[in-house]
Amino acid sequence: MGSYNLNIEFPRSLPDPKSYYSGVDDPTRPRTRNVILFMRTDRESLQQRDFANRSHHRYVLILVLKTSGDVIIDGNELHLHEGEGVLIRPFQFHHYINLEQDDLRWLFITFDLDGGSGCLPEFDGCVLQPDRPSLALWSEIAHTWSLQDRSKRPMVIPMLDLLLLQLAGKQLKHSSSQTKHEKPSWIAQIEALLIESIYEDRTLDDIANQLGISARRLRTLFEQNTGVTMRRYRANYQLHRAMALMSDSRQSIANIAERCGFRSPSVFTRFIQRETGIAPSALQARLAGERI
Repeated sequence: MGSYNLNIEFPRSLPDPKSYYSGVDDPTRPRTRNVILFMRTDRESLQQRDFANRSHHRYVLILVLKTSGDVIIDGNELHLHEGEGVLIRPFQFHHYINLEQDDLRWLFITFDLDGGSGCLPEFDGCVLQPDRPSLALWSEIAHTWSLQDRSKRPMVIPMLDLLLLQLAGKQLKHSSSQTKHEKPSWIAQIEALLIESIYEDRTLDDIANQLGISARRLRTLFEQNTGVTMRRYRANYQLHRAMALMSDSRQSIANIAERCGFRSPSVFTRFIQRETGIAPSALQARLAGERI
């Protein structure tokens, strides 16, 4: 009887292993869980919803399919062309500016990690430039997620693990050629000054004086370009910074308050309660518990 024609090419043969008990393993590989996919298709949803997300403590993997734009991560500005992406870590304060048009398609994958975060540092502060195999896998993940049969969705987890491995390998190989802004835009410069003002006890009027424009004009320009007020930007940054520190249960509330630019723990407590609706100790217990 002839062999069945699979119309798929396989190796003609494979040699016996040197050991039947010791195989290939990679304990440092990414192991994702709690994966969510969604698409942003207009400027308002991209810019506004990010600031409405007051508990960003997950990984965010972004791929630009249509309409270039800038992502600012903790004051670092990265320009993303179509076909490029970026990985944002938990508690990194980020938002989007300089979108070339209102109509866009930005694909988001958010997830938690059970292990393997050590292979992801190569992504920090870099634009991801996936090759065709990685883009094909990215597409397969999105198509699997979009199936009407939602029981298929868990299949995206091993595919996402593989995608992260592929991206990490390419990023390590080409890390020296990554695209960054040599000169940040004026919005990024203002954001850097805003972050500095938190720790140097400077007001928004001080920033305006340093830039040589009126405080009113500065506030107007900033809100028009970012979709958020300067005060709200600073509060969001401080909240994300506090949440990052609170994920370590060994940090005292007083120390966290000081490292976030607050003069006293009581002022910090009122801030956290206003922003989240719960006390700092309760928030810290929740965040530290999620990290375990």
